[in-house]
Amino acid sequence: MSARKKSDTWMPIFIGDYLADTMRLSTIQHGAYLLLLMEYWRQGPLVDDMDELCAVCRTDRKTWDKTIWPSLSRFFEKKDDGLLHQKRADNERANAAEKKVKRSEAANARWGKKECKDDANASGMHEQSTCKGDDTQSSPLPSSLRSETSLTSFESERAQNPKSEKSKRACRLPADWRPSPEMAEFARSNGVDPERTAAVFRDYWVGVPDPKGRKADWSATWRNWVRREDGMQPNPQRTAPSDRRAAVNAAWAGVPDIEGV
Repeated sequence: MSARKKSDTWMPIFIGDYLADTMRLSTIQHGAYLLLLMEYWRQGPLVDDMDELCAVCRTDRKTWDKTIWPSLSRFFEKKDDGLLHQKRADNERANAAEKKVKRSEAANARWGKKECKDDANASGMHEQSTCKGDDTQSSPLPSSLRSETSLTSFESERAQNPKSEKSKRACRLPADWRPSPEMAEFARSNGVDPERTAAVFRDYWVGVPDPKGRKADWSATWRNWVRREDGMQPNPQRTAPSDRRAAVNAAWAGVPDIEGV
């Protein structure tokens, strides 16, 4: 590491230690010493050039030579590199640089794990999409048949693995949806016209906004719709109100009158 390499922009100051070492400094000497420490923290050891140090402390050479440097020189030591060193500042800069390296290594390790995980997920998704793409290319179907096939596949998967049904998300009914043969047979077995009911069912649910327009099981929704349609159908075997009244009157006609009632 170069002696002139910049450190971080923050600088630790231990107030107790600083005041213990500088109790006899004047106000102007305190200001100059702090400016020198800030320069030291940013740039490293100071150059042994009084004019440059005057510029750092924003003072003139006369004041520097007479009032400032005679009191501050004892805090610095000129070493073999020709620079002015301050022992405490060197130690603090070394500690800060070591902590910075450790934080950088820890961050790189975290990002490395994340990248490995993302690569694994991307690889798995690519394999799944490739398999789905192969299936689609091998058996292209019209949109209406694709909708029917998707619902039929959903019913088959639900029968094989009922626990996975809870994890499925709700979806909207496709605009080109048509009932599967099983759905149509269920409607006919309940006395409901599958074609007419399917058209009403599709138009209704395609027009319903979210979130009501999303269902996790459209097959179950279809069966409930058919049952409701069946309940709304007129039943010719039901007795008309006039026939019921006639039957009640006929039943009461055979009952003798009870005195006082």
